[in-house]
Amino acid sequence: MKIVNREHIDPVKWDKRLKECDIENIFQYSWYLDNCAENWSAVITDDYKTIMPLPFTKKLGVKRLYPAPFTREYDIIGDDFSWAEVLPLIQKEFAHLSFRSEKSGLLDQETIRSHQYLTLENEFEKKFKTNAKRLIKKGQKQFTFRAGLDPSLLINLFEEYVAHKIDSVKKEDLIILTALMNTALKNEHGELILAYDENQALVAGGFFLKDKKRITYLKGAAAEEAKKKGVMYALFDEAFQRFQGTYKTLDFGGSDIENVATFYRKFGASDRNYYHYELDQTPIWFRTLRKLKK
Repeated sequence: MKIVNREHIDPVKWDKRLKECDIENIFQYSWYLDNCAENWSAVITDDYKTIMPLPFTKKLGVKRLYPAPFTREYDIIGDDFSWAEVLPLIQKEFAHLSFRSEKSGLLDQETIRSHQYLTLENEFEKKFKTNAKRLIKKGQKQFTFRAGLDPSLLINLFEEYVAHKIDSVKKEDLIILTALMNTALKNEHGELILAYDENQALVAGGFFLKDKKRITYLKGAAAEEAKKKGVMYALFDEAFQRFQGTYKTLDFGGSDIENVATFYRKFGASDRNYYHYELDQTPIWFRTLRKLKK
């Protein structure tokens, strides 16, 4: 078991290991990490039998493990080591740890997070709430849906209707998101669904990531008037119909924002918990500089 820097990681072997394992985690593919992480290394055993990515930043010589943008959590793929063995290793490598895992109790400072998912089993539509069924029908009457190949169309919608509502979204995040969607489409791991109104004006879109038997909703946006007419309800139903049969699960990507989680639950989605950990061992001077910058 050792930490290997990105330049020495074989992406073919890395991605092959992910494709062969039972765990489905789109965020761990080399192309995904290359797009989203400022830097990344990994804990790896011989022949990539067991792997775990370590995205990090490095400023003023201080290395900080962090959750890369547009990711949720990372898993240990394989059985050659456990979190109990990895934690001391990464504590030596990084002055600050910030990471998420499905495992609880890894560190004292633990925050419970959640996301929602829907099993695309037979007759899953029976789980839809009455309000969702009504808005799906309403949206289907007023909008048409097409697959798209240009993620900038969704980015334009996102900038106009969503980004200004989220303080944490920066211009560089949208550049990362655009590159990520383009790479996912190129690698046949993504699908962009666009919604048009009766005048053929683009009013909504959603991007979905594809991995083995799991679909993960990445990002979406809609014009305000179209939202009132049920466009996002109809767009998700369009996704369900497209992916059912080929895929078993639609992962909504999740949200701790209650009204967003409530929207997903209207489709009969279930909650799943995961855990966020923080351990700050950075020098006092570094912490002081960070506070002054804020």
